Amino acid sequence: MKSLLFSSIAALALLAVLNGCGKKETVAQPEAKAEAKHEDNIVTLTKENLAHVEIKSEAAARGSLDLTLKAVGRVGENLNKTAKVRTTFEGRLVKLNFDLNESVKAGDVTGLVETPELLGKSLELKAPINGVITERKSTVGELIGKETEVYTISDPTDLWVMAEIKERDIGAVRIGQETAFSVLAYPTVMFHGRIVLLGNKVETASHTLEVRIAVDNTDGRLRPGMFADIEITTTVLADALVITDTSLQTAGEEQIVFVVLGEGKFEKRVVKLGLEQHGRVQVLEGVKAGEQVVTAGSFILKSELLKSEMEAD
Repeated sequence: MKSLLFSSIAALALLAVLNGCGKKETVAQPEAKAEAKHEDNIVTLTKENLAHVEIKSEAAARGSLDLTLKAVGRVGENLNKTAKVRTTFEGRLVKLNFDLNESVKAGDVTGLVETPELLGKSLELKAPINGVITERKSTVGELIGKETEVYTISDPTDLWVMAEIKERDIGAVRIGQETAFSVLAYPTVMFHGRIVLLGNKVETASHTLEVRIAVDNTDGRLRPGMFADIEITTTVLADALVITDTSLQTAGEEQIVFVVLGEGKFEKRVVKLGLEQHGRVQVLEGVKAGEQVVTAGSFILKSELLKSEMEAD
């Protein structure tokens, strides 16, 4: 009986050993999984494909990125460089020596007034500053009184732009900030200036604060009264990694770009973005400086990647 029991136990043990020898366990290596996942993000175009599509790229580069605030305003005279020509006595205006847009120098005689106070001698109306005649308010032969304005003179090379800043944006605006603006007469030209003064009160009706921008108008293209679309640089982000926004494609809830690997290969990268301004966007994660990022043709690469994923399924 004992002999039979021992024989049964031995047979079971031998069977267990044989089963163990015939069974093989396969464990997926992490490196193999990572490699497969990496290959899933690669798009390969043949030379024939590349001949029929336009693929352009640009290196991701470090640089500054400006954050701007938009506002509207109008070009105006610099009142610190504007003066009035007035009479000091009553009399008759008998001569005007200058007309609108003519240049004068400080001390030039702009007109003559006959007045009884000077016993037959004409009163000379002299220009108080250098500039251009911007207003002429009297005519020859007119009877004028004391302090009557005859001319307005202003320096046209030094102007102000008065910007209207919305109440919610006031905290972002400071004296010294750089500005750029365009006017209807020159829609493709950007003019530049600097904030020199903030208003001291918010307008009740419009909820805006008036901000003064000093502008160099040496070339004479700007005229007082012009409407201006203004951008104020409120933040300068230095040493940011930047790409053009045409590189970006959307995949679900992710933003992706394609990086050039060479030999017709392009890798999809998921990117984390920061500030965006004027067609350039800051990259926080996903791309390294110097890598060539596709700027034109990324939609084609995305389509090829989706097609490959559908075929794999």
